[in-house]
Amino acid sequence: MSGTEDPAGDGRRQAIKDGLVDLLRFDDHRRGRWLDRRQPAPNERANWWLYLLLVIDQQMDGQSRRRAEWTELKLWLLRQGQARAVFTEADSAEQLAYFTMRMRRAGINLAVLPSADEIVRACLNALPVHLDEVALLADRRDLSGLDRAQMRQSRQAKKLVSAAQWHLDEVQDAALASLLREWIGVKSQLV
Repeated sequence: MSGTEDPAGDGRRQAIKDGLVDLLRFDDHRRGRWLDRRQPAPNERANWWLYLLLVIDQQMDGQSRRRAEWTELKLWLLRQGQARAVFTEADSAEQLAYFTMRMRRAGINLAVLPSADEIVRACLNALPVHLDEVALLADRRDLSGLDRAQMRQSRQAKKLVSAAQWHLDEVQDAALASLLREWIGVKSQLV
């Protein structure tokens, strides 16, 4: 056996894959109990959850006949990840936006997918700063004048606007679309 093989790790990975297949059949309560029993240590939680989402993506690629079930499970896990404070509101909104975009680009428009309005609203609600308060590059020639919090907020806003932007053409709420357009207008000036 080479030094890079990890039989115990392979067993854990297979157990997760098998568990996710089981989750397809479970109701939300049983799914929640499954998650409760398997939560890793706090310093490992984010990676464990990201691995769950990655395995689901792999399953979706290989099982087109169960794509709707896997999609619903992934959406449920994204919401649970936020509810259980594994992912921030911003992380969840961004993941939701890109996942839905990938699905729709692949021609998969399932009823369980959130609407463009839901996605854009989630992204804009997760913005850490208002449009009239965000730090813009045009405000300062020297970025060293910005404090770290301002830079983080501006960078986070740029990520969320970029994620939401993919859904603009499908937004039904005119006020929501207008607000997103305003953010898109300043996006190139965000840090």
